[in-house]
Amino acid sequence: MKLLCPVCGQELHRVDRRVCCAQNHSFDYARQGYLNLALRARAGSGDEKRMVTARTDFLHTGAYGFLRDTLCAWISEEKPEVLADLGCGEGYYTSAFPVREKYGFDLSKDALRYAAAHDKTTAYIVASTSRLPLPDACADMAVICFAPVFEKEICRILKDGGSFLTVTPGPDHLLEMKAVLYEHPYRNPEKSGVSFAPEKEEIIRQTFRAGSQELAALLTMTPYFYRTSPEAAARLNTCGELQVTAEFILRLYRKKSPALL
Repeated sequence: MKLLCPVCGQELHRVDRRVCCAQNHSFDYARQGYLNLALRARAGSGDEKRMVTARTDFLHTGAYGFLRDTLCAWISEEKPEVLADLGCGEGYYTSAFPVREKYGFDLSKDALRYAAAHDKTTAYIVASTSRLPLPDACADMAVICFAPVFEKEICRILKDGGSFLTVTPGPDHLLEMKAVLYEHPYRNPEKSGVSFAPEKEEIIRQTFRAGSQELAALLTMTPYFYRTSPEAAARLNTCGELQVTAEFILRLYRKKSPALL
């Protein structure tokens, strides 16, 4: 699959440690192996280093390993030759996907530094998932795990009959942790972010035990970190070991051929 120049839209060709197009727009590969195709670095683009480190530490406890296994099983059923992981982060899930040609896109350089350094089976690219540097109808499958869903852009890059798989938190995801943090813990809404019905849907859940270090990492890697007071974070830090529910909703969607619409 060819990548496109984010400036002019022409094909990019690799020359040593960089890629360039016919208009001589050039982009370098980082030392770790990822390619930066983001035109402008915005403040707050992608996850910051603290969140990336926390997520890496937590995911390597294996608490979400059952989600990774389920994703791989669903992807194996689709048998894609080309897959794009949109919002891939540190590559924890991407690296395990059983696909010959796969690409991971994220805006966080900190996340892709880790991903590219630890996973040589995937091409990692810094780019917005709302405007991907990819040609039309180039991928068999896309995965969007805990990331915004840009439906029009996803359907643009998918071949007719291609599929995309989304993962969102289930209603009871991390409910026990939220009960420590907040006076009125709330269940997550079951919003899909997609305008049409999925072909397949499943809720998976598993509980795990987390000590103070795991809980601190878990809080830091989630959006709750920015909505939690120092007093609430201190309560979590002193609550000792906690049994926590991990619950996820997986949905598989299919891009239909125009002839079938």
